[in-house]
Amino acid sequence: MVIRKCRLCREEAELQDSHLLPKALYRMIGRGSDRAHPDTVQLTYGSRKKSSEQASCHLLCRACEQHLNGNGERWVLHRCYRGRGCFRLRSELRERARFSGSEIEAYAASDEEASALAYFCLSVVWRASLCDWFCRGKKYEQIELGPYQEAIRTYIKGDAEVPRQVGVMVMLSGLEIPKLEMCFPISYRDNPYHCYRFHIPGMTFVATVGGKDSSAVEGRISVLEPPRPILITTLGDRRAQDEMLALMGRIPPRGFEAPLLEGTEKVW
Repeated sequence: MVIRKCRLCREEAELQDSHLLPKALYRMIGRGSDRAHPDTVQLTYGSRKKSSEQASCHLLCRACEQHLNGNGERWVLHRCYRGRGCFRLRSELRERARFSGSEIEAYAASDEEASALAYFCLSVVWRASLCDWFCRGKKYEQIELGPYQEAIRTYIKGDAEVPRQVGVMVMLSGLEIPKLEMCFPISYRDNPYHCYRFHIPGMTFVATVGGKDSSAVEGRISVLEPPRPILITTLGDRRAQDEMLALMGRIPPRGFEAPLLEGTEKVW
C-alpha cells in the first residue's frame, strides 16, 4: 500500500499502480500476435525482450484512475484497432461523407469523438511528463511540458478548458491490416510547436503546445477546433515503422524509403 498525494487531484490517498499506456493494450497486442504466449515484445536500442512486465508507477488514486477511464480511455480502447479486422472508429467514419482528400481522408469528428480522443491523448502525454518510467530494465525519461503541465492537469481533472495553445491531431491507420503495436510519447520540435507523438494500434496521436500568435494556432490540425478533423492516412504508420526500424538498427540509406508493411496477425 502506497499512501501519498495523488498527482491529479492532489489529495492524500492510497495510490494505484498507474500505467503510462493502458494495460488493456498489452493484452490486445500480445493476444493478436501469439494467443498461446500473449506477452508483448519490447524494442529498445540494442535490445529485444518479450515479457509480461508493463510500464507503471504509483501516481493516481482510484477515483482519478476511474475519471481517466470514463472520460476517454474506455471509449478509445473500444474504437482503436483491436485485431482480427475490428476497427470501429475507422469503420464509423467511412460511413460518412469526407470533407477532403484522396490519399489522406479527412472526416469531421462529432463532439463525443473529439472530446474523448483529445482527453485520452492529453492524459497520456501528461502522465509521461510526471516522472521517469521503467519497464523491463529500461528507463523511459519523462518528457518536458513546461508551463503546460499544470494547465493540462486542470483540464484532465475537469477544472478548466483546454488551453488555446494546446492542439491534438489524430491519425487513423490507412493500412488494410494495421499493426498491433504501441509506443510511448516522444517529443520533438516542429516550429512553432513542441510536439509529443505516440501510437496505439491503428491510431497515432500528436499533441502540440506553443504557437503564441493567432495565425500559428489557427493553422494547425486539431480535433479541438472546427472542423475537428480526424485523418485516415499512412503517415502515422510510416512514422511508427521508421521508429521501429531505428530501434532495430535498420536505418535505410539516404534517399531510400523502406516499403510500408501491413500487420502480420497470426489469426484472422
